[in-house]
Amino acid sequence: MGKKPINKEQVQTIRKIISGNPLHELLLNLSVDLMLRSSDLLSLKVSDVISQSGEVKSEVKVKQKKTGKTTLNIPLSQLSQDTIKDHLSGRDLSDYIFTGNKSNYTRKPITTHQYARIVKDWMSKIGIDDVSHYSTHSMRKTKASLIYSQTHDVESVRRLLGQSSVTATSAYLGVSDESALKLAKKFTL
Repeated sequence: MGKKPINKEQVQTIRKIISGNPLHELLLNLSVDLMLRSSDLLSLKVSDVISQSGEVKSEVKVKQKKTGKTTLNIPLSQLSQDTIKDHLSGRDLSDYIFTGNKSNYTRKPITTHQYARIVKDWMSKIGIDDVSHYSTHSMRKTKASLIYSQTHDVESVRRLLGQSSVTATSAYLGVSDESALKLAKKFTL
């Protein structure tokens, strides 16, 4: 199954812990909403979420590095829009969103390795003893897993993640043959 997704209660607890930290608030909210691979998430620029007129966008579309495909117009939650407004308004549209302390000098976003350390730190702070089950992929899986658990619609989740096949998405979400059969048993004609 790979890395575990973060559940809704854990996300809410992390939000309380990171309140007031712009980088962390942006990472958490946008990673959950957009369900992007870390390389795509960290490559986002202010212009991807704020229009030329200075308005926060309600949807984001990204060309994925791994597949070369463009995502659907993924909606941003009101919480993400508010976080963007709070922390990115007035920034240059060509700036990367996820910048750290040294970014003023390098003009580059934080690295995937730094992002992974941040995620593990969040999990440790909410009381998870073994943080090895969590990574940047946990963030990508968080909303996708919630959508799947409530709808059992693998095809929609596949489209949201921009994956090439239902089989790949099922494996990514950890859908086992047993859980599929269990679901099938619930329905009779």
